[in-house]
Amino acid sequence: MFNFLRIPPPPSDLERALQASIDRKQRLDELARTRAEERPSPMRPVGAPSWIAQGSTANVHGFATGDLVYVGRRVPSLDGSGTEPSAIDPTQPIDLEHPNTSGSGMSYWPSYSSISAASRTAYLQWLAGGRRDSQVYIGYVFIFFYGLERRVYEFINGRGSTADEMLAIAHEVERLIGVHASRSHSFASYAGALLDLIASIEPRARTITRRETVRPGFGVPTRVAIALGELALAGKPIPANLAYNWLRATQYLNTPAQRCEREFELLFHIRYAKQFGDGMTIKPNRTFIDLTYRPASAALGALRLAPRNIPDVTNLARPLTKLADLAHQCSSALDPFSRLLGKNAHARGSLAAFALLPDELVEGTHSADAQSLASMVASRLDAQGRARLSAGELLYYVSLAKPEKVSKNEATLLAQSLEKLGYGIEPDVRLGGPVFEVDTPVVVFRRLPDCPSAASNDYAAASVCMRLGTVVSAADDDVSDVERALLERHIGETLQLSPGERQRLGAHLAWLLAAQPGTTGMKKRLAALSADNRQHIGKLLVSIAAADGVVDRREMKMLEKLYDLLGLEASDLYRDVHTAQMADDAPVLVDTPTSVPKAFAIPAKPAAAATTAKGLDMSRVRLKIAETRQVSALLGSIFTEEEPVRIAAAAAPQAGTIGTLDGPHSELLRRLAQRESWPRDEVERLAAAFSLLTDGALETINDYAYAAVDEAFWEDGDPLAINTKVAMELIA
Repeated sequence: MFNFLRIPPPPSDLERALQASIDRKQRLDELARTRAEERPSPMRPVGAPSWIAQGSTANVHGFATGDLVYVGRRVPSLDGSGTEPSAIDPTQPIDLEHPNTSGSGMSYWPSYSSISAASRTAYLQWLAGGRRDSQVYIGYVFIFFYGLERRVYEFINGRGSTADEMLAIAHEVERLIGVHASRSHSFASYAGALLDLIASIEPRARTITRRETVRPGFGVPTRVAIALGELALAGKPIPANLAYNWLRATQYLNTPAQRCEREFELLFHIRYAKQFGDGMTIKPNRTFIDLTYRPASAALGALRLAPRNIPDVTNLARPLTKLADLAHQCSSALDPFSRLLGKNAHARGSLAAFALLPDELVEGTHSADAQSLASMVASRLDAQGRARLSAGELLYYVSLAKPEKVSKNEATLLAQSLEKLGYGIEPDVRLGGPVFEVDTPVVVFRRLPDCPSAASNDYAAASVCMRLGTVVSAADDDVSDVERALLERHIGETLQLSPGERQRLGAHLAWLLAAQPGTTGMKKRLAALSADNRQHIGKLLVSIAAADGVVDRREMKMLEKLYDLLGLEASDLYRDVHTAQMADDAPVLVDTPTSVPKAFAIPAKPAAAATTAKGLDMSRVRLKIAETRQVSALLGSIFTEEEPVRIAAAAAPQAGTIGTLDGPHSELLRRLAQRESWPRDEVERLAAAFSLLTDGALETINDYAYAAVDEAFWEDGDPLAINTKVAMELIA
């Protein structure tokens, strides 16, 4: 037997409508109870038209309006010609079920009485919520703002209100700017103008400033113009913060200034003080500031304040041009930092970001990675201010793109980071050193202020001879104290080196002795030297080997190898060794007067020769390298790990820069424009020769090309393709 379940018939249309009506009444009752529970006090009854003062509120349809609003039926406009658009008329209906939160259908100049019932509901909800909703339709914010404008007008016309209330209104306007300025430039402009108006009648409000109201396109704020004019009249300098507001109000700043606004403002202040001291001084002009307030409310007319004959110096072009030039310099300095943030917005506190900051910003910048790196290095320094470390100990603080593999850019960023912390590193790729591996030794040292981050020709020549000398000294697996002393002495007497260069060369020697890089890749580069220069280098190597009085079998074997690399004959080696061992009164580097140029003139014999513990006459080891820049440049390129780009003829800066590019970027553009394509590795070495990071430099040049001729200068790939047509236009 089957049991059948009885299913009731579906409800009729009448029954459904009745149930919907019951549900709706329950929802309305619940909403009314909720508003009654949340209703603030004191609650002011609504009767005659009234202003709801600070700290009070009114009840309209169960909503608490909050303070600083007009409430009443048919509140007339200030001139009596119409209705006040901000006044909340409690007799106007609302639509609780369909609040118009989007503001659809509202006019450009809305008023409470003319908007729809659904819009009134949304407006009252916003007021009851404390006017805090940052996503509210901006038209509702303007309705409230109209009432603030009217109240200020009434105060100026002596119709009530107080100075304290003006200050309260100013603070409320400031708060609204902070919430809504980024959403509506129009509101920011009108609100900033009202702040200026209040500040002109209430001195306490002059300290209230909102940077969101200072932006190009809306004119210089009156408070800024007045401050500038008053300083000009008094012959006083313009402080950096006022100059910065003037700049922001008149100039559309480029990407670095916008993306790195905090850093840009700080850098602007620092460089402004460096360039102008206490500030620029401006001679007053004869154009006066127009003190006319133009309200947002359509119910209020323009208000002209009593003339004060303050010069409007914002019309002067010359001082603004100086500020714009300074802003461009700051933007250019921040460009690499900005590009990093453009690729990774979360990189601001990283070591890479720290490395790319302009030097002036280092002291005021917090970077946990940089601080940890500095602490680690400081704890490892010896008495000479040096620390021999594994590269991996430093690279721990660097986010390598490829684990266990260091790129040239990453090595450069590490060197720049250490430099900003007051340290140098050897080897340093910026001075032609190799890109170290993770497990290779490096030397970090506390640097002098003039310690170089780019190699001069003299320094390059000295470092070459230092490396060759180290190779010979280490040939017997024991670098003696005498040999080390000779190399150290060489640091102090080679060419015309600055104290900072000698310091770096000493650290370079310490790294050479630790790493012993050997002779790999030398022959091709040594072949670029002239025969005379190769002979002088050979004699230098012999003098180093003979410094301890003995040239043993292993040192002789290494000298034979080096002489072969230099393209010299074995007979040259034996002659030079014999000369070095037999010479008593003359420096070991001289042979015959006919073979030695003037740069190698024999020095006068010292009155008392300094000797080492082993009796070595140190006057014999005074070294002198050829001082011609051509030879030095060639020497400096010998030990670069990769074949250097030949830039000797083009390295000297050409006169003038290209457009808005600085000197290094202009020179890089000129060099790249000489060919239709460049292998990527050559571009990297060429950029390094001008102390530039490859990717950032290329992007900077392309940005300029787009701005100048609306086309790219280069197209990515390997090789890099150069648009020669664009190149010719840019450098013409």
